[in-house]
Amino acid sequence: MTTPLLDITGDVCPMTFVKVKMGLQRIGPAGKLNVRLKGEALKNVISSLKTEGHRIAGVEKEGELFLLEVEKKHE
Repeated sequence: MTTPLLDITGDVCPMTFVKVKMGLQRIGPAGKLNVRLKGEALKNVISSLKTEGHRIAGVEKEGELFLLEVEKKHE
């Protein structure tokens, strides 16, 4: 099963986290979501995800963009 990809490179805070949160709601418990985003949203999105109990499994730089691998918290 492939991990879904959510591209929020065209969005700005606070919509970046709102869209990530909506993306996580569409996957099962303990599922994974890949998120492509711009550097200016990186810190806030990571902080918000950790506050809600999710885990950042990885961060990769893709040119000017970043790819986060997010593990949804167990419910």
